[in-house]
Amino acid sequence: MMNKLLVSISIISVAFFQNPIISLSLGLILGFIIKDNLKGFISNVGSTPLQIGIVLIGFSISFKTFTDLLTNYFPIISIFVVITILIGLLIGRLFSLDKKFIYLISSATAICGATAALAISSIIKAKPNQISLAVFIIFLMNAIALALFPIIGRFLGLTDIQFGLFSALAIHDTASVVGSGFLYSDEAGEIATTLKVGRTIWIVPLIALIAFMENEKRSLNLKDLPKFIILFFIVIVISNIFTLPGQIYEISKLLSIVFINIGIFFIALQSKVEQINDSTSLIYPILLWLTIVLISFVVVTSL
Repeated sequence: MMNKLLVSISIISVAFFQNPIISLSLGLILGFIIKDNLKGFISNVGSTPLQIGIVLIGFSISFKTFTDLLTNYFPIISIFVVITILIGLLIGRLFSLDKKFIYLISSATAICGATAALAISSIIKAKPNQISLAVFIIFLMNAIALALFPIIGRFLGLTDIQFGLFSALAIHDTASVVGSGFLYSDEAGEIATTLKVGRTIWIVPLIALIAFMENEKRSLNLKDLPKFIILFFIVIVISNIFTLPGQIYEISKLLSIVFINIGIFFIALQSKVEQINDSTSLIYPILLWLTIVLISFVVVTSL
């Protein structure tokens, strides 16, 4: 009963403060406190609040902005995804790591963090400890990115467009990309969200590629594409075709921020500390990420 009360109070606090850092911190703290029976409910909720928040952002984005962003930056994102996977495979082989762990980290770094890792885990038949370790390391790096990226962006004087692209390229999970963007500015948040959705689309070709490499006979369909991406596109189209009352846009913008913060809170709540027996398993994803952050910064400042 006490744990449910703590979670309820935390959700209200997260909705009130609307700050991704507070949402992340509360989630991490409560993750150490609550019991396993409540974690079952939390696991079922998953990233649904975050996905709802992202869909609602669609009401704030004009069709012209959306098409301009994807037309100008989707080719860059696509090349970046491929390069990230290749660098990940190369560094992983240099460290002589298990092939399955390399696939998990490379996919997560290239596309959408834990979502990508979990999507391919069944195809490569990864061990449970490999999956949980990969997800934990990814979450750890994303927590650091959420806290530090806005500070770094302001220190370097990045524009909203530059920071939105920087976050969308260099941060793994959608939650941290969106949270980091909105900590910087509303415009940076909308840009980061749109570009991150474009990057997440690559999860379908990734599944096909991994299945081919592993000789898995697996057919692809729309179910492989996260539903919130399709809904995000639909909302943008609806909000641009029909003239909706101004209150709808204002309410959707407020609710999007609330749901995003609740989503970050629930994702942090599900995190758990994993024992890292081999330091190489930690050095490899960190080195890969730092390499990608550096390349991202060079790309962003060169445009």
